[in-house]
Amino acid sequence: MFGMEALVVVDMQKDFCYRNGALYITGVERIFDATAEVVRRAREKGLPVIFTQDWHRKDDVEFRIWPQHCVMNTKGAEVIDELDPSENDYYIKKRRYSAFFGTDLDLLLRELGIKKLFICGVATNICVLHTAGDAVLRGYDVTVIKDCTAALSDYEYEYGLRHMENIFRAKIITSNEFPR
Repeated sequence: MFGMEALVVVDMQKDFCYRNGALYITGVERIFDATAEVVRRAREKGLPVIFTQDWHRKDDVEFRIWPQHCVMNTKGAEVIDELDPSENDYYIKKRRYSAFFGTDLDLLLRELGIKKLFICGVATNICVLHTAGDAVLRGYDVTVIKDCTAALSDYEYEYGLRHMENIFRAKIITSNEFPR
């Protein structure tokens, strides 16, 4: 059906990406244009675009760690408008950091014949890191697009990228290097 590559856009949701969001990541807007361009190029090349969405019940135990955010069926849980989410894209709703934990992401990727993942989104050292790590440990070839990811601080951003590169051997590229 598709080639062997897919783009996974992690948690680019209104609660994380808009200033009025419940868990806004300061300065995240700087990745909007590059991420939108990567999504556009992926679609143009026929690569599946998979949006992961933090998707919590109001009483989720994760809210012992973080303030309430991305509550299911709320505006804050929606993918940001700048990425032009489409019914032709895939959506993986998740309750934990990794998009593989308790979801059918692995099944979807195998059904599509995907071997290589390009990953971007937020937050670099949390959901992007854990999704990339779980992907590598499941045998996927992982590339992270560094100018299409953001974290709560510069330290956490750098830590996340270094960890993915050094521990999981993920390839780190810029959006300009993303297949055209």
